[in-house]
Amino acid sequence: MLNVKTAYGDDAILKRFPKPDYSHISSNIFIGDASWIPFDQILIDDRHDLGHQTRMDGQDPAHVAELKLSFAAGVIVNEELGAVIFRGNEYPKPYVLKYGFGRTLSQMELGVKGWAFNTIEGTQTEIEDACSYENEEKSTKAINKEADIINTHSKQIRDGRLANNEDIIREKLKKLYIRRKKESLDRIAAGIFATNETPQKYSYYTDSKIKLWREDHYSGWFTMGGDLDTNKKSFGFTTKIGGLYRTYHRAMVKYAETGIVSYVNAFSGQVSKGSSLKQQRASIINEYTTLRVNHAIVYGTDIKFLTLNGFFPQMTGVDVWGQFIKIDQVALEKKIKLAIEDKNSTS
Repeated sequence: MLNVKTAYGDDAILKRFPKPDYSHISSNIFIGDASWIPFDQILIDDRHDLGHQTRMDGQDPAHVAELKLSFAAGVIVNEELGAVIFRGNEYPKPYVLKYGFGRTLSQMELGVKGWAFNTIEGTQTEIEDACSYENEEKSTKAINKEADIINTHSKQIRDGRLANNEDIIREKLKKLYIRRKKESLDRIAAGIFATNETPQKYSYYTDSKIKLWREDHYSGWFTMGGDLDTNKKSFGFTTKIGGLYRTYHRAMVKYAETGIVSYVNAFSGQVSKGSSLKQQRASIINEYTTLRVNHAIVYGTDIKFLTLNGFFPQMTGVDVWGQFIKIDQVALEKKIKLAIEDKNSTS
């Protein structure tokens, strides 16, 4: 493996470094070929408003120390380089480092006089997005914190460079952070929406938001988490789509232990083109029906120890915000009864 000090300045090595591709962010972003640049020609300042504008807290010293050990072992030429912008020869330091701070600081501590960088060109927003995306990968990097991403795009909204529109924000997050899990993207989107009071088509629930809705909007009372509702003499639960089977099992255990039945109020996950609110609510009803039918077939009798009461309001301007979207219990019980009879007739 190449030594860092002896590698610096060797032009034969430059072509071995991969050039990053940010075309999924914007076709206008230009990445120049790698070139050796002395550190004394680069403004290296990781404060949020100068250098790496997508990291709020600058570089973690522990991460720099980790990278120092990595570079001391040798140069890995198949990893991408840091990037600089060229601001003009009229400056004592004509380049400004935009990302690669941890790597650069660790190389400086090893006594290297400079290193290879790609130049990057684009609008302020495009470069910010490239910096933020660049934090998403490489096991030796300090990975993007969700708070950093929220801060980056909230600044773009404040500056008027990103529309404060739910669909546009979600589309940008999906396009930009292609390796990040959906759960993380949803948390990031929620953080951006809350920070910027983004108008939303749909409301999504957590335990804390359910409690706030119960306090601020709902005129009655319900319980959650399996707590006893003394008014209804039932245990109360809430569930998101996909979680009803767990609630069903918990309600069955409660019934076996106490003889007391339960109810559950449900809500959807992220609404999208292929998974509408209507479709998700229908899916929850179908899951409940399947659970009831299967239980009746296995145990030989249909015991209604859990009632699917209704859905939390989620669609702004359509759902009535002070009440549940009730489910027609008579029609649902009829559907379940017919499904059980059909199963028994074919078994």
